[in-house]
Amino acid sequence: MKVVMTSRVKIISLFVVLFTLPALEADAQFWKKWFDKDKKRPPRQSVNPKKPAESEKKSKPRRKTIEYPTSQIKERYRIDVLLPLYLDELVKNNKPTFKSKVPDKALPSVNFYEGIKLAADSLSALGYDIDVYVHDVTQAGLTPEAMVSSEILSESDLIIGALQSEYLPTIADYAKKVKVNFISALSPSDANIKDNPFFTMLQPTLETHCDKVKSVALRKYPSNSILLFYRTSNSVDSQAYDIVLDGDEKTFEKVSCETLPNRYALEKLLDSNSSNVIIMPIVDVSYAETVLQHLSTMFPAYRFEVFGMPSWKFMGAIKKTNAVPNIGVTFTSPFYYDLTTQEGKTLAAAYKKEFGGKPSEMVFRGFDIMFWYSSLLSKYGTVFNDKVGDVRNAYFTRYDIKPQWTHDNDLLYNENERIFIYRYQSGSYFVEQ
Repeated sequence: MKVVMTSRVKIISLFVVLFTLPALEADAQFWKKWFDKDKKRPPRQSVNPKKPAESEKKSKPRRKTIEYPTSQIKERYRIDVLLPLYLDELVKNNKPTFKSKVPDKALPSVNFYEGIKLAADSLSALGYDIDVYVHDVTQAGLTPEAMVSSEILSESDLIIGALQSEYLPTIADYAKKVKVNFISALSPSDANIKDNPFFTMLQPTLETHCDKVKSVALRKYPSNSILLFYRTSNSVDSQAYDIVLDGDEKTFEKVSCETLPNRYALEKLLDSNSSNVIIMPIVDVSYAETVLQHLSTMFPAYRFEVFGMPSWKFMGAIKKTNAVPNIGVTFTSPFYYDLTTQEGKTLAAAYKKEFGGKPSEMVFRGFDIMFWYSSLLSKYGTVFNDKVGDVRNAYFTRYDIKPQWTHDNDLLYNENERIFIYRYQSGSYFVEQ
């Protein structure tokens, strides 16, 4: 179905647009697979690397200069958006197969598409010359492998994918081959991609988040003893624990959370007269919430400052006034959308008019990403990589895109290092930008 937005900007969809229900974010389901454990390889260079020894300086090769081809300036650009929409399951005989709401597994992509469409409306009003093609990668002829082999993406000037990690390598390899930027908007897994200057991750990796939360805790509480609550029975939690611990074995007092911590053993480590600082690299939201509630119940008269993972953004307990009142919770997130700003109100109003209801975070992401990258493409052409510091047209998020390197200074990919710091206390929160 071809939907013409205006004579200048159009969305050419490969599916019937039928999702006009209010947005209902499937947070718990969506974040279960937020972090995927990558295959082992030489470690990436830390975002906040320690000063190397003199011997290491001499032996380490210098970073190569990234050389990009000349950017193509065009009168009109094409952007291809790849989403898992499951339309073959959700639509039969041009009718929806579901009753009250879009199924959880498709909802994030549907919301992301809605944001894309609203961005196209705004871009149209501003006179941008862009065509946006949306592909459902769950359809047989539109899987990443099928699109690459059939050259569906051969005319693309930019590829944006809200995809899980298993889809990334095929598209990233293709993007590198044809020298077109591929923006991974969803997955924090790098899928073992390396030596690819055309692959960009907007979701920072688990390593970046862990480095950030550790540095924030150490900066805010430089003189406090810090406890490290960990568990290794869960593979992702174990990975996060290893990242936080790396190089700082003597900095923390380690407390195993394979089972809930013992009250009497833990009491020996706590201070009843001061804030007790804890770093808890437990990505599993449900289990982390159980640990916090256990801690608050055992020591109601103690004060705690707990530093956790980005998945905690969807933890119910921290948003309730009386759930864990004696615990301040800090975590990282790559995204923050303030609905009280004029920009937030404008998008919310446009969403309500177009789709009904309130926009979810994925709507904001789709809009934010499409708007900023469309401006870069239109201003600088197809290869805008050395211009990503220009965030003047960033609608909500001023991304901080930086090349990532191994410890041997081999190029990996580009990653967004822009991270917001959330702190919750008794149901209220503020965001450090």
